[in-house]
Amino acid sequence: MFVTQQLNTMSELIEGQGFSEKLQHVLAQQYLNLEATLLRAKVLRDFASSKVQYIVQSAIQAEQASAAFLFAPFILANLNHPVIYNSPATPSVLNILNRYYQAEQRQNLKIDDVLEALSLYLDLSDTSLDDVDFFYSSLIKALCRTDVSQIFLVTALALNTQKIAELEQFFKVKIYDIRIHPQDSIIDSRDWNMRKLFFKNKDEQYIALCEKFATLNAELLLSYGSYSLQQATQLIEDMFYAEHIYEKLSVYAEYMQTCLQHGVSRNQATFLA
Repeated sequence: MFVTQQLNTMSELIEGQGFSEKLQHVLAQQYLNLEATLLRAKVLRDFASSKVQYIVQSAIQAEQASAAFLFAPFILANLNHPVIYNSPATPSVLNILNRYYQAEQRQNLKIDDVLEALSLYLDLSDTSLDDVDFFYSSLIKALCRTDVSQIFLVTALALNTQKIAELEQFFKVKIYDIRIHPQDSIIDSRDWNMRKLFFKNKDEQYIALCEKFATLNAELLLSYGSYSLQQATQLIEDMFYAEHIYEKLSVYAEYMQTCLQHGVSRNQATFLA
């Protein structure tokens, strides 16, 4: 697909599965010259004034413990790490976020504007791509950004560690393979009591759930080299008790809902005119 051999390494990242014809067609529509865009981002990465973390997470389904990582961008943003989170807009994800804003509504927002205002952005992709195509598409989006310094790949897909190392060296980014297990189950998100999840008063069930979420997300914090596993776990667990995640989510939701309502009002005004 690419002229530059190092870029072809990207299509070998998932063991035994490369770019499908469908994905190649999608990429051709999205990028005028994908190879040039990737190489330009590589060259400019050293000169980026800001450093952004990028999380790519495979589709979250009902009762999967991997839903814990939906809160990762709010955790990182609370620690002053600007972050973009990219995952398919599955019913499980929308069920959680729609309690706070109309997450299913597409908005014509510039990611950089949201990052500057809030230090985080949730990029909820459509679900028309399968897991492999979504993974590759999202990785490419991350590598096309000149400011991305770390990429977290949250997936159950079998990744080639040697190819990850080659991509790290070529693109000058750190790439972490965060393994998830689809069989690892929790309370169905449709039954979550959000006040027990985010506030101090928790029963035994939600104490255990927050411990689980903290343990899973701690792996991301270890990449910064500032925390031990115990410290990272305790820090995240405290965020679920001290309302820090709730506050960050609420601010993000208010911002996005305001943008959505403003956009609707503007469109209505244009139509009426």
